[in-house]
Amino acid sequence: MSKYFSHATICNQGHKHASAKEAKRCSELSLMVKAGVITNLKQQPEFVLQRAFKYRGKTIREIKYRADFSYYDVGKKKFIVEDVKGGLATRTEVYMLKKKMLLYIMRDREDFEFFENI
Repeated sequence: MSKYFSHATICNQGHKHASAKEAKRCSELSLMVKAGVITNLKQQPEFVLQRAFKYRGKTIREIKYRADFSYYDVGKKKFIVEDVKGGLATRTEVYMLKKKMLLYIMRDREDFEFFENI
């Protein structure tokens, strides 16, 4: 079991989540899909923030950001990346750095929005 699911909670859809809050949000988003409010719901989508590269003969691994959800909001006409947090204390330095990198990469996309569900 990965570090993301060490204390997994199962949502109404049968998916594993890192917290009860995240599982509840998955159930809400699933209802929104059924209602046609959002489309293309993905769980644990990964975004490459920096590609792998060679440095003095060694391969340096890519840096990825894994969000909790991504989906297309039909009303807003925007691609949403959403991360569910239990509180401000769960916003680690690594998380904040990766979030900034993602926002930098997506900065010019008018159809993109980041949503931090705290």
